[in-house]
Formats: sequence, C-alpha cells, structure tokens
Amino acid sequence: MSILIVDDSMMNRAYFSQVLTEAGYSEIETASSAEEALERLGISGESLPRKAAAFDLILLDIVMPDIDGIEACRRIKACSLYAELPIIFLTGDRRHFKEAFGVGGMDFIEKGAPDYELLARVQSAIRLKKETDIRKSRESGLVKELQLAKRVQKTVLPAPFVESGIEIHAQYIQSDEVSGDMFYWTRIDERRCGVMLIDVAGHGLSSALISMSIRSLLAGIVKQISEPSEVCQELNKQVCSLFGGSQRSIYLTAIYLVIDQEAREIRYFNAGHPPGLFFPSDQKAHYLESTGVPLGIRKNIEGKSGIYRYENPGKILLYTDGLVETPRESIRAGIRELETYASRIRYLPNERFTEKLALLGKDKDDDVCIVSIQLN
Repeated sequence: MSILIVDDSMMNRAYFSQVLTEAGYSEIETASSAEEALERLGISGESLPRKAAAFDLILLDIVMPDIDGIEACRRIKACSLYAELPIIFLTGDRRHFKEAFGVGGMDFIEKGAPDYELLARVQSAIRLKKETDIRKSRESGLVKELQLAKRVQKTVLPAPFVESGIEIHAQYIQSDEVSGDMFYWTRIDERRCGVMLIDVAGHGLSSALISMSIRSLLAGIVKQISEPSEVCQELNKQVCSLFGGSQRSIYLTAIYLVIDQEAREIRYFNAGHPPGLFFPSDQKAHYLESTGVPLGIRKNIEGKSGIYRYENPGKILLYTDGLVETPRESIRAGIRELETYASRIRYLPNERFTEKLALLGKDKDDDVCIVSIQLN
C-alpha cells in the first residue's frame, strides 16, 4: 500500500517513514510542503488529472508555511478522483480538529503519540481504502452488467409494425438502466393482430428479469390461444407457477388486445392496467376499462374479454401508469389530462403521435411505455 507523508519537518518525515517501514509498509513517499504534495497528486495547476496518483493514504501535517494542511485537504477532496482518499492529519494542537474534520479529514495523529497508535490508525485507514476500492469495483461491474441488460432488453422489443390498414409504434422510457415494462405485438392471421402491454410491479433489475421471462412465454401462448381473457388466464398460471414461491409478492398489470380488421372489432382483457383509450377520428375517446385483477395475485382469475366495435378509423393508445401518475394527484386525473392532450394531437402521423406523448414521460420517476395503434 502506498502512503504519502506531507510535513515541512525533515525530522518528522524521517520518523514516520521509519515507523511505517519497520511495520512492513514499503511504498512510502514524502513531501516537504503542501505545494509539493499537490504536484504529486496532479492538482497543483488549473487543470485536473485524468488519472489518480497511486496513493492509498495521506499523512498530512496541519501547520505548514504558505498552504497549510487544511487548505491542502480542501483542494484534494474537491477533486473527484480523490474524494474517497483517506487523509489523516498530523498535529500537535487540538484547536484545529473541528476545521480539519470539516474539510474531509478522516482521522488525526497527535505528534509524539506512541508508535502503536500511529500504526493502528494507519491500518484502519488502509482497511477502509481497500473496502472502498472493492465496493467501487463492484459498482462499476454492476453498471456494466445493467448496461448490457438494457441492450438485451431492447433487442427483444418488436420493431414498428406498418401495413396498409394498421400501424403500431411505441416509446420506451426507462427510469433506471432496465425496466419492468414490456410491449409485444404479432400478426395472428391475415385479419387479426395481437398487442400486449405489461407493467411488472417494482423497478430495476428484478422487475426486468420478470418481464423478460414473461416476454419469452407470450409467443407460444398467443399461437395456441386467441381469446384475450384466456391468454391472460394462461399467463397468470405461468406467473404463479414461476414466481409463486418468491418471498415477495410478484404481480403485474397487463392489457391484451386482439384487433380484427375485417370485423372492425377490438377484443381485449385488461388485468388491472390503466384503461386503454380508443380515439375515433371524429368522436370522444372510448375507455378500454379493467376486466380483471392484476396477474400473479390469485391462482385463478375471472373475467370475460371486453369487446369494442369501431366504424371509423382511429387510434388506440396503451400506456403504463408511469405516464399518468403525478405526486398529490389522482391517477384518474392524470388519465383525463392524457386523454385531453392525446385527443388534440390524434391527427398526427402515428410515429409522431407517440413521440409527442413521450415528452410527457420525461423526468418521471417511474418507467414509461407508450403504444399507439393506428387503424386506417
């Protein structure tokens, strides 16, 4: 471990170096002034260093000419590279203690104290530095893993779906590196499309893993079952089977639509999700309200598929609750505000429509998913 001793007294520098060397510390450097120490750290000029000097601990005298130890400590701690570098003050005057701790010193050693006290404080500081380095390394590794998970999660999201009679676009806004929100759509046959939006309770990696697991099940379920209520019931069984033994309650809201373009019919099952909104070209919005409880709460869920028949072209808007939740305001009020805004811009091209709505999800504390289906 590398230690830098900063003291304007040559005798003190020699004494501390000898005690530490005899205790087994081999990488010891000294500086005769605060200016010299700052140069060693690369922060003596106006520009900051790109890489931290390889010191694990600084023993810093308080009373020195020109720049004293307290000012030196303030400058060192102001550099982000050294924010967690432990600094132990060397002093013979306790009057400086309050100010020394105030600028970031972690400990002090009174000059003339027994050798064992010096070694105990140094050992404690170096142990803390090791633990801090391990924690930072783990955090760095976790950030990289989360970034990879984010890329993987985005790769399974479907591309925009554009055909002559139907267009589907989405926006995916994550509050953390990964999200528990997920959307899915597929062409079932020549006349029908299936669209699902889910929102796993919670945030972060655990919710993302659950949503990815559910996403892997959807294609198989949708190919075998066509009725929305039965799709959600089967998905509920799978969620209870996979996560029913978990120590914490795992559940998700979901809305699944089957759009029959030939019959001009929307069959849907809403499992505790915010209502979907259908905007006919010339009428007020129709709500695709809840038809069942969230998935994963009960082993068996009941409820029939809702049915909505449309005559004119329009847009179906699906979204997660992060888009409409605002502190100190009911979610119903948020939905009404969304309805009013979306109604004003519903004539925009579908992709542009979702982009404008996504602006409402910026700076939200929750994950936000928006799916818009244009029926031409």
